[in-house]
Amino acid sequence: MRLTRVLHRQAGLERAAVEGVRLDDDTDGEVLVISARPRKGAARRCGRCRARAPWYDRGWGRRWWRHLDFGTLRVVIEAAVPRVDCAEHGPTVIAVPWARHGARFTTAFEDTAAWLAARTSASAVTGLLRIAWRSVVAIVGRAVDAAAGADRLAGLKRIGIDEVAYGKGHAT
Repeated sequence: MRLTRVLHRQAGLERAAVEGVRLDDDTDGEVLVISARPRKGAARRCGRCRARAPWYDRGWGRRWWRHLDFGTLRVVIEAAVPRVDCAEHGPTVIAVPWARHGARFTTAFEDTAAWLAARTSASAVTGLLRIAWRSVVAIVGRAVDAAAGADRLAGLKRIGIDEVAYGKGHAT
């Protein structure tokens, strides 16, 4: 299996093109930097509403998103992300397939952080993911907003009811 295919799967970049990979030194150790870009078909959508929009400008250079660690290496996704002129929201950064709008972390990282925050202590989450507690609070807020917008029962066709004698004198 080629390295690019491994990175596509590990970093959740199936709907993106990997331009390159490099290993940088940071104050906290080595960082695996994956340079990516959205594929051509998804490149002109508003980051907030996902509606097609005309190109506005190149944005403010390259942006970084923290991803889940790859072993002991911190992983960062880097991309030059332009802006589009959305009819509803105005100039907005395009939608990227690996992160939610306004986030500095990938969707996989945020989902993991929200899951850990629901099941462990604050110190465990910050220690495992190497982030500040304020970041965890912001991540949980975005995860709750994303879950609130989704209808969990959408697509439901049938339900099963176990008690057919409900309300006919059965003790609860």
